[in-house]
Amino acid sequence: MDLAKFVFAILYNEHHKDKLSKALQELYSLFGEADYLSPEFHFAFLERYYGKEMGTPLKKFYISVKGLRDKEELVQIKLKTVEIEEKFSVNGKRTVNIDPGYVDESQLILASHKRRGARVYLSKGIYAEIELLYVYGDFHPLYWTYRDYRYPEVRKIFRDIRKLYLKERKSLHIGKTRS
Repeated sequence: MDLAKFVFAILYNEHHKDKLSKALQELYSLFGEADYLSPEFHFAFLERYYGKEMGTPLKKFYISVKGLRDKEELVQIKLKTVEIEEKFSVNGKRTVNIDPGYVDESQLILASHKRRGARVYLSKGIYAEIELLYVYGDFHPLYWTYRDYRYPEVRKIFRDIRKLYLKERKSLHIGKTRS
């Protein structure tokens, strides 16, 4: 079992805060309470793509949940977040977009349904992609890293979550894995 700290990037339409609140309640009941909640961001460039479906204005924030989970759970977690998105859709259009992933000592991994060059197929239509790589004391973007994950403020969020991961891993007496 290879453990990681699970995270969720949440994009939502500000006119549907009630749907966001219910989606978060469901997310927490399924995966545990949040132990990190970032400030909200407004990335105008996301509205050009997601605004067609979700409307505007859109806000985004990032959370991590308490505890460590097996990385193999990423597929099932992604499938569950899709169900939550559908449940709180209005007229077939999402009001909340939930992107799950995980942080470990060396990377931020995100799950996606979309096939793309740097993504690795896991199962059930789900792919994984390294979004940020932790080297030389910081998270660094890669060629394909999404624009919002390149922002220094967002990378700091994942440094903070990585610290929570390392603290939890230490409390479980889990050492570094061998390669």
